Amino acid sequence: MKGFLRMMEHEGLTPVTYYFVMAEYAPTAKKNQKVEANEIRSEFTVNSILNKKLRLSFSEEIRCVDCGRVTKKSFNQGSCYSCFMNLASNDMCIMRPETCHHHLGTCREPEWGLKNCFKKHTLYLANTSGIKVGITKENPVTKRWVDQGAMFALPVIEFSSRRDSGIVENTLAKFVSDKTSWQKMISSDSIPVDLVQKKEELLAKIKLDELVKDYKVLNQTKITKIEYPIHKYPTKKVSYKPDKTKPIEDTLVGVKGQYLLFEKGVINLRSYGGYYMELEVL
Repeated sequence: MKGFLRMMEHEGLTPVTYYFVMAEYAPTAKKNQKVEANEIRSEFTVNSILNKKLRLSFSEEIRCVDCGRVTKKSFNQGSCYSCFMNLASNDMCIMRPETCHHHLGTCREPEWGLKNCFKKHTLYLANTSGIKVGITKENPVTKRWVDQGAMFALPVIEFSSRRDSGIVENTLAKFVSDKTSWQKMISSDSIPVDLVQKKEELLAKIKLDELVKDYKVLNQTKITKIEYPIHKYPTKKVSYKPDKTKPIEDTLVGVKGQYLLFEKGVINLRSYGGYYMELEVL
């Protein structure tokens, strides 16, 4: 299989089933021409090639995941510089939602903001490399949990806007991490923690009514457990990177989040969106 990388697609939770996704472009597409991608999902599952030796070969060609133009450097996991600087989906408020400035009339793309930032967002607790707080507009929320490599998760609060969810997330981040340590996440299973009890402890530390007005605390007490197709964890925490002169050759032993886990290292496919890659099973 070959093409320009996209994030893996997945389905199911016990275990998660993964598929490779590659983008193709018309042979006549010019370097500076904005073009649409034809995204193709692998007919085989990633699960089906576990314990097989793979070769991942990269060229120097990168195409922007937003506009399809050839770019020498990838920004924000796959965008060219122009899209990185101009699209609302690449603005700083996507990484720091509490800084949303749509209400100030300065959004890069106001219509995009209305469709994407003023819809239901869920604040959740997840157990990845440890307990973390996060937000997502994904429906179902489990998609976000899988992409982050969470093994246990619990939805906590629903909001009607991204900004409000970001304000509460940023406040809770004073008491619990809002980031995942990839080194820990790809090294071992998460240690089970009572997320329901942690939820109550965290909510008791803040005053929601003083932070936001429109929210709904969820009463869910069932913790979602996610199982990943992992035969064993890598022996080394080496992060593989694309290298035109040196293909990655290693035995695939697992998949977690958007990471391919090999015997001697890992690669985060999400980080290399838009890179041209050829995949071979040896």
